[in-house]
Amino acid sequence: SGWSWLQSRTTFATSVGEQRLIQLSDGSSVRLDTASRIRVRFDGDRRLIDLEAGQALFDVSHDAERPFVVQAGSARITALGTVFDVRREGLDARVTLVSGVVEVAGGQSTQRIQPGQQARVTPRGAQATRVDAQTEISWTEGRIVFEDTPLSVAVDEVNRYLTAKVELDAAGRANAPVNGVFKTGDRDAFVSTASEVFGLRASAGPDGSIRLSERGK
Repeated sequence: SGWSWLQSRTTFATSVGEQRLIQLSDGSSVRLDTASRIRVRFDGDRRLIDLEAGQALFDVSHDAERPFVVQAGSARITALGTVFDVRREGLDARVTLVSGVVEVAGGQSTQRIQPGQQARVTPRGAQATRVDAQTEISWTEGRIVFEDTPLSVAVDEVNRYLTAKVELDAAGRANAPVNGVFKTGDRDAFVSTASEVFGLRASAGPDGSIRLSERGK
């Protein structure tokens, strides 16, 4: 679902499976992914966003007098006018630049990244690599894209959008590569594909979860 709000100082959040579009008072916008939360603080000389949980895509309105700063765990991202995605994972964060230029600080290091780069930030520092930015932000279109993604990682990603989770009980298949595109929240399609491709058995749990296990187990 999508909601549009105009605000300069407040907190916004999404529940599991929900997305929300927020219009900020400076003309910037923030799209929140599932189970995400931000705190917005604007004043005369700065625009500060604290990504307290989850993931968000920022489309920043240019204002040379007021840098736009996103804090996400140990990462601090500074931009003037640009589009970038930030995903927080505890104290770590992943910053993907779609357009423009941002400065990413983490630990004792600071670096600028270019469009099509992703900086992985930990308390020890930041390291940038090339990525497909459109794949990284496919969630904004309600899609999850897997490219040689280990099955265990794919299950975790699918579960971000579900209240009734998928449980993987097949250690021998945990690293099997998953390739494909799935709609966020479409558990049935993922379970059906994983069962067929990897020879797994799907069984329903009493709490509504689905367990994927090796056949015969």
